[in-house]
Amino acid sequence: MCLIILANDLNSLSLKDMETAYDRNSDGFGVMYLNKKKEFISDKFVPKNFTEVKNFFNLHKEQTDRMAIHFRFTTVGATNKKNCHPFKSYTSDNHIIGMMHNGARLPVKINHKKCSDTWHYNQYVLKPRFTKNPNKLLDSKFIKALEVHIGTDKMIFLDSKSEKFIIVNQNLGNYKGANWFSNDYWDTPKFSFNSKINYYGNSLSYNYLNNNEVANMTTDEIYDFVYNCYENYNFDAIVEIIQDYKLLLQQKR
Repeated sequence: MCLIILANDLNSLSLKDMETAYDRNSDGFGVMYLNKKKEFISDKFVPKNFTEVKNFFNLHKEQTDRMAIHFRFTTVGATNKKNCHPFKSYTSDNHIIGMMHNGARLPVKINHKKCSDTWHYNQYVLKPRFTKNPNKLLDSKFIKALEVHIGTDKMIFLDSKSEKFIIVNQNLGNYKGANWFSNDYWDTPKFSFNSKINYYGNSLSYNYLNNNEVANMTTDEIYDFVYNCYENYNFDAIVEIIQDYKLLLQQKR
């Protein structure tokens, strides 16, 4: 479900933490910041490995002391550079607004299957509003309305005019030192069907699909499994099951 980091202190941001984040969210990497000349900079790509992420990050790190960073986990749309974050929500000669998103699914209609929900939300919700009034971003009422609309999702904007980062649903993230992380499950062990799932004092271990254990789960077991994932904000586990199931169906065709 992606991860946003607002690195208020780049020197304290651990490369080990970044590597862990990449292991869970390896479908895209992007940064946005104001460089030393106060110019808006955004850059993104689909990395092949963490070494590419590290080299890319270090190159940009030398140009600023504060940066927003995004690790993508594909849920909607293709895995490509177009769907990587950040996105530009407003652009004029002297004013740029950039945006990153973290969450399961934004409330927007998907018109183009290859484009992500964030792309659609930016294109059809944010851009029209900022085109009418880009200063809306600095209005606390607008931010509160946006928080209500996106639920538990998080966003971060960079406004080049005010030189500010604005976090939507900031309280739903957490700080590690000076740096803000949009969630904390990026640092949990990656789910597998051998993982122990605890619920109501019981413990179950689901093996991989090839053993047919998941296919033979009862309705109650499925409910308890999904409920456990929901309660622990481990939505990635559910997404991974669906992706594995889709792959299994494709192999059978």
